[in-house]
Amino acid sequence: MESDSVILGLLGRIHVLMRRVTNRITDVEYMRSNKEYAREIVRLAGETGHAELIELCDRLRAAMELDPPPESDTPARASLLERLRAGRPAATHPVDRYVGTLR
Repeated sequence: MESDSVILGLLGRIHVLMRRVTNRITDVEYMRSNKEYAREIVRLAGETGHAELIELCDRLRAAMELDPPPESDTPARASLLERLRAGRPAATHPVDRYVGTLR
């Protein structure tokens, strides 16, 4: 894995380009600490078709070792975006509704 300064540089450039190209704001610090979030941002950036953004994401994938783990020994999981969008319909108390979901 690359040094933190290289990774933060890539994340900063990806953040700026995602804002310019897709008008999407990313969390650089969370992306550095959570590989699943970083994989999702790389996937979204790849869908834009922007050449520089795709190149930066390829470099980030190599620097952070973001290749997904083999599927043979891990159970199928919902993507990060699907889990974040999923509500908690059983929650009725105001505190329970907001814990663990998007607000």
